[in-house]
Amino acid sequence: MLDPRTLFEGKRITVMGLGLLGRGLLDTVFLAQSGADVTVTDLKDADQLASSLKQLEGLPIKLKLGGHDPEDFIKADMILRNADVPRSSPFLKMATEHGVPVEMDESLFCKHFEGRVVGITGTRGKTTTTILVHNILSVAWSRVFLGGNVMGRATLPLLSKASSDDTVVLELSSWQLQGFHDAGLSPNAAVFTNIYPDHLNRYNGMQEYLQDKKAIYLYQKDNDFCIFNGDQPETARLALEAPARKDFFKIGDAPSDWDIKLPGAHNRENITAAVKLTRMLGIPETIIRSAVENFSGVEHRLQWLGEKRGVGFINDSTSTTPVSGCAALSALDGKHILLIAGGADKKLDLEPFARSAASRAAKIALLQGEATESLYERIVAAGGKTKVVGRFDNLRDAVYRLLDHAVPGAVILLSPACASFGMFRNEFHRGETFINIFSEIHE
Repeated sequence: MLDPRTLFEGKRITVMGLGLLGRGLLDTVFLAQSGADVTVTDLKDADQLASSLKQLEGLPIKLKLGGHDPEDFIKADMILRNADVPRSSPFLKMATEHGVPVEMDESLFCKHFEGRVVGITGTRGKTTTTILVHNILSVAWSRVFLGGNVMGRATLPLLSKASSDDTVVLELSSWQLQGFHDAGLSPNAAVFTNIYPDHLNRYNGMQEYLQDKKAIYLYQKDNDFCIFNGDQPETARLALEAPARKDFFKIGDAPSDWDIKLPGAHNRENITAAVKLTRMLGIPETIIRSAVENFSGVEHRLQWLGEKRGVGFINDSTSTTPVSGCAALSALDGKHILLIAGGADKKLDLEPFARSAASRAAKIALLQGEATESLYERIVAAGGKTKVVGRFDNLRDAVYRLLDHAVPGAVILLSPACASFGMFRNEFHRGETFINIFSEIHE
């Protein structure tokens, strides 16, 4: 097992982006405990970062908050960039011009880890597929670790826990994969779940977004492999340029006699991806089937909260794209759906989701945000004007307004199809707020 002090002790390291989801925080603690001279810099101020800063108390860490100081990038031995920090940041350019290496959590881990890395990317289904893969492998093998784009986890600290005989399963976003391009690395075993337009508020078009995603397979070696979505022409074409072994999963491959608990075609897609990957890793079918049949899903992803007043509540707060919103509505087809939608703009085409909402939802409550006016106009154009019960700058008010329209057996579905920023810190905060509102409702 690697002693991280051999890598970081005495090094001046600037952590760019402490954040609120735990990765920046855990990386910072790990580097400080590994003997590094750590400076944390973030555009957010101390009040905004209070929950993270509380956990740094007592550690010898310099804080530069509410802005960045050029000296922290010029006079450092290394910059650790949070995935939320754009590659185009002038401070990162400044570091590069002064010969200071810029690293990212997951790719820096993979540079030094000698065990097996399993990576999952795609626009939708990453988390569900990742968690299921981790569940299956954890039954079959004794030491399997989870990291990457999973809330509350960081990958770099696994250097002090995982050995060359172990496996690490990583969910990888497009931004995290930028570090893999820089390092010329890809996971040993990979899944590309699908590709849809996303994050176009930060990318200059789909090709730039797709290029980041390609790092999941571009640098694989002969003994590595990547599994692609065989139902989607876009991902099937990507397989043509994969340098190592490749295979495909298809939704029709989902075993018909298995007791699958997750609703919706998109979840069957996630399950077939996880099954194909773990089969290729040599996991016995009995273990795979048992893990799949016992898997009830992931928090904030079509998460069934329960019933209040005869109405079901489903938390799908990580629905931040029209594609995911459509998938949620489709999964609940036949239900009396009371939909909560809208929020911040990601420069995506909202029309398909608006059409689906207008046809499938009984009532719609819209959350205020940059994308909401455009969504409302498209819902109206699709014939759903009378279904909209209002626009709300408070999630609680939206829930109670929909309760007024509820009938026995209805479901209130939080599936915004838009980003969360503005009203919430992130999509997880939005989901947690919804869970808290559900808990407060009296019968």
